[in-house]
Amino acid sequence: MAGAIVITFVRARNAGRKIRADRERAQAATNQSLTEHHTPHWSQGAASFSERPEHWAMSIAAPYALCRGSNNDELRFRDADNERAVLAEAWGVTDRASMLIALYDLLTSGHRADFGEEIAMVTALTDTEAKEYEADLAENAKHSNEGAETLWRTRRVRANDREITTVDFLAWDLVRFAMLVRAGATTGYLSDAEAADFLLMIVPEIREHYGSWDALGRSFHVGRWFWNSQGGINEAETDEHDASRQEALLSSQSPWSFLEWDAELPASRMLFASALAADTNLAAQNPDVFPGSGWAKRLNDEIWRLRQAD
Repeated sequence: MAGAIVITFVRARNAGRKIRADRERAQAATNQSLTEHHTPHWSQGAASFSERPEHWAMSIAAPYALCRGSNNDELRFRDADNERAVLAEAWGVTDRASMLIALYDLLTSGHRADFGEEIAMVTALTDTEAKEYEADLAENAKHSNEGAETLWRTRRVRANDREITTVDFLAWDLVRFAMLVRAGATTGYLSDAEAADFLLMIVPEIREHYGSWDALGRSFHVGRWFWNSQGGINEAETDEHDASRQEALLSSQSPWSFLEWDAELPASRMLFASALAADTNLAAQNPDVFPGSGWAKRLNDEIWRLRQAD
């Protein structure tokens, strides 16, 4: 049993694949202190923030805006060339179509699907099965980074470290979705109007899963730790960085401090479905026979409707 599980779960993860020379930690490790690195920036000053509905949705990506030194009151990040390089290297995004597909993958599955399956599998193992599984992983880890990472995650799940068995990984996926949307606007792969609407689209689900900015941030923090799958010095450095970022996000100068969690916002016009229908080859099925659910079902049905109307 354990050998088959190793084959199943020791595999590359697609969206957001870690780059070991992670740009945000590398920047923080320069002459700047973490506090300076995570200082919120504004183009017009914090006093003007929250005047537009999209400010709330933009702020879902605030963890990434802080690390980029970008203005919290502007949709676009500050360095288009850097965003273009990161999108290509970490996400395989090189044009509008690949941008839309990367967003679709995060919205419909992301890492939460893989992590949920992995945690369920590990927690279901008997003690004997777990020992056999870890022994197989330890052998695989001698030759594979993926094996080492899977072994690390397995041990964390077995110990329920940071209560990982109850973490809702939606924050990890949707905060990254919001970051990608803002990066897409920065690089011109998305229009500003599209980006604002894409961000508004995910607000209801985020509010359904989390009751505050603090809860969203904490879930994102733990999700990033589990995804990083590293122990030792790397884990300590990442923890220090992320704790500093979370503290900044909850400070009085953070964009989150200016936004009521339950503020009234307009509904999305579902421009994401329109973009997928027009600018990708994503297949859509008749809604009566489509087997999926959730976002996959919702988007399939809208794409089908739009294409049938044409």
